[in-house]
Amino acid sequence: MSGQLTGVDLTLPAAGLSNYNSATLGSIHVDDVGRSWQFCQGSAAIPQFSYVKVSSDGLFTVSLLSTTTNPSTEPAHIGCVQVTGLTSSTFCWVFRGNGVHTGLFAASCIANVKIFTTATGTAGTVDDAATTLINGLKLITTITSAASAPAFACGLLSSGVV
Repeated sequence: MSGQLTGVDLTLPAAGLSNYNSATLGSIHVDDVGRSWQFCQGSAAIPQFSYVKVSSDGLFTVSLLSTTTNPSTEPAHIGCVQVTGLTSSTFCWVFRGNGVHTGLFAASCIANVKIFTTATGTAGTVDDAATTLINGLKLITTITSAASAPAFACGLLSSGVV
């Protein structure tokens, strides 16, 4: 039997969650404004607002998104970490799509255009320079220097055909 999780606190820092006290790894939660979240485990230290690749091996670990972890030839589920303190021994609710969130963007990124993984910037940061397309992601406001900024996802974040 499946059903919607209740009492989910999406704002808890990763250190405040332990496996199975919040949800089963891979569980999906849709919040009251329709955004989708997935319960995942870190693969290493991952900064707040970083874009991540969700593993496809059933372990639901997340790793910083880059052209190395997410080549254009490989379909992938993508998310964005909204909490602090995610490490290889902690868990969190990762934003997966369908609404507004905050993400890390490279310098001189333009609003309302296609967004890609970055080949030259920091892993976990995304850009408007073409590499691997992140389906349905756009920056809401143009930025001049690398920063965290509001973004919108129309659908679940992914690359390639998932």
